[in-house]
Amino acid sequence: MCILGYVYVDLRSEEEVQKALKKNKDYIGGRYIEVFSVDVSGGKGKRDRKDKEIDRNFTRKLKEDEEEEDVSESGRLFVRNLPYTCTEEDIKELFAKHGPLSEVLFPIDNLTKKPKGFAFVTYMIPENAVSALAQLDGHVFQGRMLHLLPSTVKKEKAESSDAGGPGSSTYKRQKDAKNKASSSSSHNWNTLFLGTSAVADAIAEKYNTTKSQVLDHESKGSVAVRMALGETQIVQETRQFLLDNSVSLDSFSQAAAARSTTVILVKNLPAGVTVSELEQLFSPHGSLGRVLLPPSGLTAIIEFLEPSEAKRAFTRLAYSKFHHVPLYLEWAPVGVFVAAKPEPVLDKEEAVKEEKKKEEEEEDDEEEEEESAPGSTLFIKNLNFSTKEDKLQETFSKCGKVTSCTISKKKDKTGKMLSMGYGFVQYQTAEAAQKALRQLQHCTVDDHQLELKISEKQTATKSEKKQAEKKQTGSKILVRNVPFQASVREVRELFCTFGELKTVRLPKKAAGSGKHRGFGFVDFLTKQDAKKAFAALCHSTHLYGRRLVLEWADAEETVETLRRKTAEHFHGKATKCFFFKAHTVISFIKSNLLSIGLIPSFLC
Repeated sequence: MCILGYVYVDLRSEEEVQKALKKNKDYIGGRYIEVFSVDVSGGKGKRDRKDKEIDRNFTRKLKEDEEEEDVSESGRLFVRNLPYTCTEEDIKELFAKHGPLSEVLFPIDNLTKKPKGFAFVTYMIPENAVSALAQLDGHVFQGRMLHLLPSTVKKEKAESSDAGGPGSSTYKRQKDAKNKASSSSSHNWNTLFLGTSAVADAIAEKYNTTKSQVLDHESKGSVAVRMALGETQIVQETRQFLLDNSVSLDSFSQAAAARSTTVILVKNLPAGVTVSELEQLFSPHGSLGRVLLPPSGLTAIIEFLEPSEAKRAFTRLAYSKFHHVPLYLEWAPVGVFVAAKPEPVLDKEEAVKEEKKKEEEEEDDEEEEEESAPGSTLFIKNLNFSTKEDKLQETFSKCGKVTSCTISKKKDKTGKMLSMGYGFVQYQTAEAAQKALRQLQHCTVDDHQLELKISEKQTATKSEKKQAEKKQTGSKILVRNVPFQASVREVRELFCTFGELKTVRLPKKAAGSGKHRGFGFVDFLTKQDAKKAFAALCHSTHLYGRRLVLEWADAEETVETLRRKTAEHFHGKATKCFFFKAHTVISFIKSNLLSIGLIPSFLC
């Protein structure tokens, strides 16, 4: 039963009516009330007129530039009479029960930052919107009755009169509209994307020269290499700046991670942009929090205080012209900002000790990479999800020297690593593993009884090699995605910046063709130089517009082994024998055909 919010009171005398009218604009139980006199004979009064006005407002007419959408096609609902104390998360929680949501627009007042009392909810599947409309219309939510309506949408504006002007072709307008519509999708650009022109401007400004001199092809060295090295330097400076300002760079590497609703990544900025210019651009759309602009000024992070204001800024500014270039916007991942950890101030002696300790740890890691003896690794089940590797190593080190202790983990939607409840402990000898199997079987760690058995895998870490990055085993780097117009000289010029090289090889497609296969091997004289080059170029270095992909190559890796690995990746292990036995099989077939006379001998 629905209470309309008003009541008719019949009094005995005119005197009592006048007395009751004095309670107009008074309060009852904390609620503001209005009292009107009703003309019974005419059947109309002030209250009747007000009721009609309310009804007219409640069923508002469509404006000239609006049209009503069919909910079964659009999946978009207009929700009104929302409580002013609710949040966007509350609305998502309520409507997500009926299906996955693609967008929730929750407008707030620009001055008070309070909700306006209505929202727009869009479902991924329109049928879910129809179900929500039927079940939630009239539903009481936080003490207020919701009213749901099919949403209205702005009609497409007619093309402007100056559409025939320069740079405003129909194709260009359609492309801009398509880019703007897909700006919030998850494919997006590389996080540290830098425009070539902006890189040239930044290099010229940094070294006090002109852009034409930076791009001068007649000067010494390759222009493409010069731009790649300039981009590498800017990317390194940007990464260091973000780390110094408590930005989690690991969050950007998670493509499937949930995205923030308040933090925007702004890319493709022209060189020389200042923080004040960005604030002037974004502040009209809402209240800003942090605005981070690295020294190069080519990528920025903008934080809004309210999600609705951030969405409005994103929608209006994506692919819009700023100075002379379009802005590339991307929602930053959740958890992009981390709490800053105070770094302890170390004396010179302590700093030297710390460096020695790091070197020793690196040497230990290299020693641990050596293959372990068979039967020296234990597989441990039924681990408590809160158990840490330190606690596990402390427990199992009683039976012998532990070379590695790992707990298998997986990432959740936010990118946080969670324990999977099992792990591996690797001993230096198989005897120590057998001793631990006898003595620690069914032992209790963090209130969980462990189950042990000898692992069939050679090492505990090999089970996670697919998830982890390949470790450095030598001084050779495998470079993929090399542009076909790049030469050996240019690749050598790019990598020799970081140290002395032994060899640079770009395997060719076929004899006499002169074109390479799009990958190469760069071998440094020392491991330290190789490590330095890998760390600098692996993040976002482009050569002739193509991003270089770096991997550590095996010491004796050849083109044939690389082909075999590629075939195994796409066709499985069965093709492994193909590269070793193909020639033998062909020779066998030829000899059989020759013996029965089906082919002449001169063809063999």
